Amino acid sequence: MNIALKYTTLGLLAISLSGCALFQKKTTEVPPQESGPLAPVIGGGAIGAEINAAGIRVCSDADRNALFATLGSEAGALETRVFYFDTDASNLKPETEGALMTHAKLLSKVGVARVQLTGHTDERGTQDYNLALGERRANAVARYFSAAGVKAEQMNVVSYGKERPVADGSNESAWQQNRRVELDYTVCR
Repeated sequence: MNIALKYTTLGLLAISLSGCALFQKKTTEVPPQESGPLAPVIGGGAIGAEINAAGIRVCSDADRNALFATLGSEAGALETRVFYFDTDASNLKPETEGALMTHAKLLSKVGVARVQLTGHTDERGTQDYNLALGERRANAVARYFSAAGVKAEQMNVVSYGKERPVADGSNESAWQQNRRVELDYTVCR
């Protein structure tokens, strides 16, 4: 083989190998959600709205209680607005069905009411994985509501993944509390 051809081939090989780095997929960390009030959800937000601990515009206690009263004796089940999940799972637990069905009845009965379903995870796993898992959890509740007759425009799904824990710690007790979907009424009348 010609020496000039050999050096040319080696030079092209070196250039092509160093050039491969230009085409490598770069990964970047997704910045955490900013804290503070979110924009109003479909329907313009709540009348007499308040901002909850997560920065979500929600119905005032008075408006929410008036809405809940429309279900009479079933209204007590509506106080359950946090639903928990097993590790790395997005399927609803059987014990949540009673409260979920009562919320679905209310939402179907009062077509102007709106909810935000916020999915959360524990601290384990990557940020991207946990955002997707939180979304799957919130969508599991949304699918349950849809099957029970709640209109899609009455629901907003958001995932915060592991960014907004309610319990600090790296133990099973904290993880259990953080694997959840929170249901917040954003429009009550």
